[in-house]
Amino acid sequence: MSQPTLAFVGDLDSVSPWLLRSISACGTFEGICADGGESAASGFHVRWTFADVDTLLKETEPNGVILAVPVANRAKTIKHCLAAGAGVLIPGVPGQASACKRLSTLAKLSGRVVLAASPIRYSPAVGLARRLLDSGQFGAPVSMTVHSTGRSHRRSEPGDDGPVSIDQIFEAVDLIQHLIGPIERVFAVSHDDGATVATASTAAGVPVSLVLHPCGPAESVGIRIEMRAIDGDRLEIDGDGRMLCGGGSKIHASRRGALATTDPAVELGDHGLIAEFVRCLEASRSGPGLIGPAASVSATAEALLASIGAGRPIVPKPAQKTSKTTAKRTLELA
Repeated sequence: MSQPTLAFVGDLDSVSPWLLRSISACGTFEGICADGGESAASGFHVRWTFADVDTLLKETEPNGVILAVPVANRAKTIKHCLAAGAGVLIPGVPGQASACKRLSTLAKLSGRVVLAASPIRYSPAVGLARRLLDSGQFGAPVSMTVHSTGRSHRRSEPGDDGPVSIDQIFEAVDLIQHLIGPIERVFAVSHDDGATVATASTAAGVPVSLVLHPCGPAESVGIRIEMRAIDGDRLEIDGDGRMLCGGGSKIHASRRGALATTDPAVELGDHGLIAEFVRCLEASRSGPGLIGPAASVSATAEALLASIGAGRPIVPKPAQKTSKTTAKRTLELA
């Protein structure tokens, strides 16, 4: 099968340059619609630049679109892409959790996929950690700590005015859920310096500590985790994608690559995310819809923000069901 045609729509500053580079590596980067798209086009091998989404969709007819638009506009833009016959990748929250069921039904009706996931899930280090958990080589987790520091850039998106970006929260929650299961309840506090600290517990009873900083120096940007197992073993992943798992002098597994000597697009999961999107596009006829646990992750991210405002623990609400008739009518109006 020939490479799929892909397009990017949104804010170039809100995504990693490694994600943009991975688009060209995994498909034909057919078009871009973004401020500064002309300069990005030459750097990332993009064929065409556009000033508006509708023109991009009509003239390039992409198989898939990578979206990085403001949260308040995501659901509407996803509907436009689906109506034009394109699958959609959002490297963050797809929109409000209450809208996820509707988006999934719209995608099924259009025969396309919507993938909402963070790159870190597809990094080699996280993939190795998942295999260690599945095999039992790393014992039953008894605790998990996650530190996340965002990029230093302005935030002026409507509908995303919390102490930290909801996409940053989504990334951390998606990683937690991928490794040890969904969060059952969360209590979060925001500090004057911009940091947000949360404690949570999973459905399996594993306590989680989460620290989020909205921005920081380049060397601290990224996400780091530490897990402890019931037998005392420890698993650590740092911001450069290095992983170490073991206890005492015993090492079960390690990954010691560094961004200076390896491909950052691979180590940070950007290439893996785009590659997964391409695989989903190829299989869309047999399995269209909203791929993965985006609804539950979005609900947990919203619960964390709600906890800050309420000053108490919050239990994430499940997404509401949407009838096919309502979703079909919405697709027709999009």
